[in-house]
Amino acid sequence: MKTYLSPALLLLLASCHSDPPAGTTAPPPAASAAATGAPATPAGAPADTLAVADSVGHQLAILQLRPSTQADFAKLPAGPLPARPSDDERPASLSHVPDAPLPTDGRVQRRGELLVLRPAQGPAVTLKPEPAAEDGPEGKEIGYYYWGSLPQVHQWVVDVATDEGPAVLLVDQRTGRRTHLLGAPSASPDGRYLLSVCEDVTSGGTPTDISLYRCGSGAPQLIWSRDPQRWGPRAARWRDARHVVLLQAHPDADPQADVATAATRVPLTYAELELPAQP
Repeated sequence: MKTYLSPALLLLLASCHSDPPAGTTAPPPAASAAATGAPATPAGAPADTLAVADSVGHQLAILQLRPSTQADFAKLPAGPLPARPSDDERPASLSHVPDAPLPTDGRVQRRGELLVLRPAQGPAVTLKPEPAAEDGPEGKEIGYYYWGSLPQVHQWVVDVATDEGPAVLLVDQRTGRRTHLLGAPSASPDGRYLLSVCEDVTSGGTPTDISLYRCGSGAPQLIWSRDPQRWGPRAARWRDARHVVLLQAHPDADPQADVATAATRVPLTYAELELPAQP
């Protein structure tokens, strides 16, 4: 069921995220997918660019977005994360969402409603759900569910599910430090970068965002964040340490289409993002 983020939750997420810079150039023409959702890429689609800036609006770079294909995307590793817990359609409420399989080393445990993560140093991180009050306002139910691990960057991934929309929490396996993300994370093969992506081009009920973080001995540090206006990053797969292929979702060509109809025919394209060389 599609839900909408309240202004209060958007402000909370924005406090953990830099302000997005200005827009991109026009995206490549999107080929409409069939009703089954099968992606397609238009032949001869032109290259695109993505202008990125820091949190105060200073331009950092203009990155290249080159057309790619579904076949190329399918050849790349999907990453270590399993299906997202909150994507499970079976639970009747957030309190019944199952965790992904927990690690066998015992450092992540489910104790009733509590999710407990034990970093190598420092105290355990205990995440407790916040149930909605029966007689209170809507939009207050929050659940925490173990999603998986990104070993290249030493992070546990927690799915933060609310009745207003999803978010992501990273917990450092070394220190327990927390990092809030808007979208699904994936780490570069060399462990230097982490990319977060999310989109909702059909209803706009959740944010559309692509953010890059630098990883090292401490918590991931935001390099840049973008909210593309003409497409949304649905998924990302790394080719190597500098190249990542994006699955791009585009809004329906008919602005009057209802959300349910638009969701069955989202135009999809693929593009390879090239990051600048780092010293």
